[in-house]
Amino acid sequence: MSDQHITRRQAIKFAGGASATLVAWPPLVNLVAGPRTAIAASSCASLTPELTEGPYWVNTMLRRSDVRANSPKGGSRQAGVPLDLYINVVDTPGGCKALDSVAVDIWHANAYGVYSDESSQAAGGGTSSAAGDTSADNWLRGYQVTGKDRGLRSSPVAGQVSFRTIWPGWYTSRAIHIHVRVRKLSSTGSTIAGYTTQIFFSDGDNDRVLTGAAPYNTRSPRTDPTTDENDTVLTSADHSKNVIAVKGNVHHGFSATFNIALDNAEVAATGSLGRPTTGGGGNGGAPPA
Repeated sequence: MSDQHITRRQAIKFAGGASATLVAWPPLVNLVAGPRTAIAASSCASLTPELTEGPYWVNTMLRRSDVRANSPKGGSRQAGVPLDLYINVVDTPGGCKALDSVAVDIWHANAYGVYSDESSQAAGGGTSSAAGDTSADNWLRGYQVTGKDRGLRSSPVAGQVSFRTIWPGWYTSRAIHIHVRVRKLSSTGSTIAGYTTQIFFSDGDNDRVLTGAAPYNTRSPRTDPTTDENDTVLTSADHSKNVIAVKGNVHHGFSATFNIALDNAEVAATGSLGRPTTGGGGNGGAPPA
């Protein structure tokens, strides 16, 4: 199973979007519990790559902060170590001002390396429960709108969204990761523009979870066969921007912050979802189209 091919569903979806130039900086984990202050302009000076969307994007339009269970039918939550994820979005040309009213989607594999809303897949090297038809499910998918949705906070925070999810599991050929899409939506909910990147964790943090908590430690092998260093998408130049630090432990869960900055003018553009030829490029290249 690989994130480097496009499904027919994806090819159709790619036709209607646009892209944004993305800038990001190393995570500021203290923002999770710290004051809600503007992020310094000096902190968002380096470009970050636009990383491939992969084959498992589905526009579920699930506006929610807790993505662990199916919606709206509910049911049991996906088993795994809890992860509270905070994502801050700012407008670089605007002096890193918090960017409100953009949708931020996340989607990722469960503890067995399987995605929801897929008719067939196999995580590779896992247990028999790590394969099959999940087309009736939508767990570990959802979006929030910056400055509009409170997420895990008591009230909305400018430029921020937050999600309660679980630590992803591994699957063959990819290091553990979370997909993130920032997009501007029309009044009807259709995507006007957007770009996609991916969040990674250190190999050490991944090993702590995979060997120290169920159901990750019931798989064989327990540790991720594909590390950050040999992942097919993440390059060494991307580590400082896309590999984030975490706070917490396997017993009580983790929290993490991912800070991204983009050009609001390009987010409002129309056209291809790939990164435009103008606007800075970045490592990793444009997603397949």
